[in-house]
Amino acid sequence: MDLPQHAPCAEGETILCKIGLHLLRERRTGPGHPVAVIRCQTHQRFFTIYPPGFVPYGRQRLPTRGTEVELEVGAPALEAVLHAATVQMDRWPDWPDPEGNKPGWASTQWRQISRWGCWLGLTGPEGIGQQIATALGVPLHEHAAGRAQYRRGTYRHRGRAIVQVLRAMGRVGGFLKRLLRGGFIAGIVGRGFLADGWWGRLRPVAPV
Repeated sequence: MDLPQHAPCAEGETILCKIGLHLLRERRTGPGHPVAVIRCQTHQRFFTIYPPGFVPYGRQRLPTRGTEVELEVGAPALEAVLHAATVQMDRWPDWPDPEGNKPGWASTQWRQISRWGCWLGLTGPEGIGQQIATALGVPLHEHAAGRAQYRRGTYRHRGRAIVQVLRAMGRVGGFLKRLLRGGFIAGIVGRGFLADGWWGRLRPVAPV
């Protein structure tokens, strides 16, 4: 198994890491195979390595490229959003935003849509939303239009707002890195690192 040469604990340190495989951790959901837990013997720290598109406690794969949003394939974490954005009027009611996650059978889908809204800065303070828009590489006027669409509050409006922002992201390179950076600013995910497969170096998704 190819392991990175350094771990996050090496950031700002003068002593190089000494990395080894600690164990392979089984997961009931997620990538479909065990994830690697590595140990830095130098700094006595442990870290988990996830395949691209997976994050801690994330059961479904995130989109890693803009084409996955455009083609609507390859990113299970977007299924709830895409359904909301493309559902036909004669097949699904355009539910208003329900207090207390009602109707109950739709609560899981509403939670996933709400998580994406927070992740992309479509909810919360406008200043934080602008920070997230910058991190995502989305022009502020397009992000503001997405926030306005999202605030209209229905199932369909929110799904379409999320898809519009993700498609705007797809016009810029580094899709996954930008997505993780936005999630970090929103407080959805921690400060992750991407491993360079050739050199084994780690690149932080967000500066400190």
